[in-house]
Amino acid sequence: MRILGLLVMGIVIMAPAAAGTDLVESCAVCHGPDGVSRWSDVPNIAGLPEIVIANALYDFRGHSRPCRKAACAADGACPDLDMCQIARPLSDGDMDVIARYYSARPFSPSVADYDVAKASAGASIHEQRCEICHSGGGSDPEDEASILRGQNMDYIRNALGDYRSGDRLGEEAMLKHLKALDDDQVDALLNFYASPMN
Repeated sequence: MRILGLLVMGIVIMAPAAAGTDLVESCAVCHGPDGVSRWSDVPNIAGLPEIVIANALYDFRGHSRPCRKAACAADGACPDLDMCQIARPLSDGDMDVIARYYSARPFSPSVADYDVAKASAGASIHEQRCEICHSGGGSDPEDEASILRGQNMDYIRNALGDYRSGDRLGEEAMLKHLKALDDDQVDALLNFYASPMN
């Protein structure tokens, strides 16, 4: 079984010597062509700041982020691996290549069902608590805090839940703000981030 897992990992992760698109082709299985995911719990990575993508890969390799498998693994559409398993064999140089490649692509916001009233309440919460780091309503591609608006909803839900539970490390100020929110306020934020970008 372990040998089979290593063979699958060898298919998913290209050789470290591969460059540019050769190295990142396997990412498309879960993250979609050019980094635009069709899975609600898998983030769109195209257009995210290079440092955000690189730091995520480093964190997964070091197991400092939750290593859950994506929904696509459960139905067989992508390999039965979590992101920590995928990141483990990558070198620092590989991660930098992947981060540069996807950061150069345009961000493509996801379209999700959302509640208009909740989104309006979420916009106010974002302005008061999140805008200072996630500027432009959470949609500024130059913002090293990452893009939230237009990101896949289940991914954002999982990320906020991980931060609030302490399973994912983050900036002290952000953790303080998130822990001060109740479940309804978090739901309002989710609906705001799922609402169309202006």
